[in-house]
Amino acid sequence: MQELKQPLQEREPVEIQNLGDFDLQYFQELVGKNGWLAIGQENCEDQRYFTVYGSNGEKLGIVGVYNTADEKNVTHTVVDPKYRGQGLAAKFKQHLMDELNLPFVTMTIDLENTSSIQATEKLPGVKKVSDKQYEQDFHKVKYIYERKRD
Repeated sequence: MQELKQPLQEREPVEIQNLGDFDLQYFQELVGKNGWLAIGQENCEDQRYFTVYGSNGEKLGIVGVYNTADEKNVTHTVVDPKYRGQGLAAKFKQHLMDELNLPFVTMTIDLENTSSIQATEKLPGVKKVSDKQYEQDFHKVKYIYERKRD
């Protein structure tokens, strides 16, 4: 007997309410206890991480920014699996840039994360800045995302 699949229910788009204090336990729930974090890393400076809250007070994910000797405003974004596929990663970054008055953020995405790469390349104001050598050496593609001006 063939199983019938239920149609996907329409999800109401969520809106970001604010960036709150970083919740390490929530971060670990999203990425596991061994998930990478810039906080405490010797080569990462000025780390600022936040929990992103939706308009109903729900936790949507985590966004952070840090600097290295070679790069400024490197972002770290984790969208809660319950809310993926809604373009929230870009909204997290835009909100972060607005909140911290950053002119741009640097994004590095694993080459195997094709959905994030495709979504990133559609963003207005984004520029790919990595070359083939960087991508081969680090297995990542790098972008600069400039802040939208009103």
